[in-house]
Amino acid sequence: MGGTRWILVFLIGQMSICLEAAAALPARNPLDASIPKFDWSMELQDVVSIPNSNNQAPRLEFLTGGGAPGLAYVLDQRGKIYSFDTGAGSPTPVTFLDLTTAVPAFRDGFQQGLRGLAFHPDFNNSGTDGYRKFYTSHSRTAFGGPLVGNPVIFGAPSPPGVDHDSIVGEWTVNANGTVDTSSYRELLYVGQTNSDHNIAQIGFNPNASSGEPDFGKLYIALGDGGGPQDPFNLAQNLSQPLGSYLRIDPLAAGANPFSVPGDNPFRTSNDPATARNLIWANGLRNAHRFTFDTAGDGKMLITDIGQGSIEEINLGVAGANYGWDLREGTFLTTGNPNEVDNLPANHTTDGFTYPVAQYDHINNLVNGSVAIVGGSVYRGTQVPQLTGLYLFGEFATNSGPIFAVDVDELFQRDDFTNLTNLNNGHLAPFAEVQLTSGGVEKTLLQIIADETGQNESRTDLRFGVGPDGEIYVLNKHDGVVRKIVSVSGILDGDADRDGDVDGRDFLTWQRNFGKSGDWSDGDFNASGMVDQADLALWQAEYGNSAALASSRSVPEPTIISSCLIALMVASLSRKLLV
Repeated sequence: MGGTRWILVFLIGQMSICLEAAAALPARNPLDASIPKFDWSMELQDVVSIPNSNNQAPRLEFLTGGGAPGLAYVLDQRGKIYSFDTGAGSPTPVTFLDLTTAVPAFRDGFQQGLRGLAFHPDFNNSGTDGYRKFYTSHSRTAFGGPLVGNPVIFGAPSPPGVDHDSIVGEWTVNANGTVDTSSYRELLYVGQTNSDHNIAQIGFNPNASSGEPDFGKLYIALGDGGGPQDPFNLAQNLSQPLGSYLRIDPLAAGANPFSVPGDNPFRTSNDPATARNLIWANGLRNAHRFTFDTAGDGKMLITDIGQGSIEEINLGVAGANYGWDLREGTFLTTGNPNEVDNLPANHTTDGFTYPVAQYDHINNLVNGSVAIVGGSVYRGTQVPQLTGLYLFGEFATNSGPIFAVDVDELFQRDDFTNLTNLNNGHLAPFAEVQLTSGGVEKTLLQIIADETGQNESRTDLRFGVGPDGEIYVLNKHDGVVRKIVSVSGILDGDADRDGDVDGRDFLTWQRNFGKSGDWSDGDFNASGMVDQADLALWQAEYGNSAALASSRSVPEPTIISSCLIALMVASLSRKLLV
């Protein structure tokens, strides 16, 4: 999958939008670039409704698999975890764990509450130390009750002192599938100075196999503690954990509640109470979501919410310093939270790791954009047209757009001197995906309003991946878990997703024949290989346009085209046999 596969759709998009001259810096809106829309759309289908909490719709925060086979687990930020069977026609949510009663002084509200869930990769492997163990990230009222276990404790700057504590806890599941709440133990306490930018997602690398260094290592997303411009300079301070991603082995190690991985990049000892030993990457503001691509290069992708100007997608790199609060996106912070400036001339050697995609807060979207939320790279089987696309979104100020970008376009660039040459400053060529519900085009905000009868000002969009590998869409307003079930506007064989099945798509298939790949490589049936079956799918749609497909029959390729295809396939087959 290369950038050339996206050229046509983006040239068309750029012909229809007018880009103003680059803003004079320092400025709040440094890019002045519109975000294009794809011509195709995704259908969202209701799957299950989660019960209300506190007499309100649940605040759905996350969805994951990894526990009992076939079950998806949904987090209500107010403290409950529900499970449901993804294979059931009309699944019923079942309470898996209620942290409001199991955790002393559990606290929710704003960005506090239940934020993350991760099952140990050995959860289903009897005889291992991780058998039936899972982990949660959540909040407790500071000094609100006894410690549970022997956690490592990191305080907060004083003043202002601790607003609340961010916690990582371990639980064990009984043989009958219920949670043994008496097994709960706390691994880690981090004092938070403010009510926001605290602990968020936790997770294991699904690509790591037993015996490999990253197997069983828990990644922990921690914000910078809140406040404008990181007032205590925590994200650049390795002596404390805020503004960082931590990485630990969460299993108990003798008297210690967890152990320090020997390959952590800043480690100087095995002491879990020394923050730098736990830090895997730093310089992050509120990087509340991350994901690992489970195919391709296995990239780790981190989304970081910006302050006044830039939303970021970053590659997860051990030892990386993502720059906050000295950098915001590919720009220099100025001390004014509402503006950024050009990078210094030596930015190519300044030691910071810059984003692989970004957008700013004032653009062509409704009400602009101020808060990115990461999703996942699609690796399911139900919607092969999405294979290899990273889905992410904007959740705080507008209609809840979902964006998509080819994961192979998310790579590190070195020189940001002329951003207009890098997809108008966005770095990677992403675009907005139109949504449908019941076949009718709607925004996510409209879909939510149809359910609630209320006009919400924001979607609070979240994503999850179930045990079926499919991507689910959540929000904090209507309690409905939805799944992406189909795509309109992309025909079989349309490798570049431009709406036409043509010779360019065949050449893509030809170039990758016999190799592993995904949709934009010519793998149209999500088998993981580009092969003869994919050619048959292309051939069946050859000459068709998605815009006309519903109004005319599928033509047969001409005799000349068929002969040409046969000759090229035969040639390829001979090459593979040599």
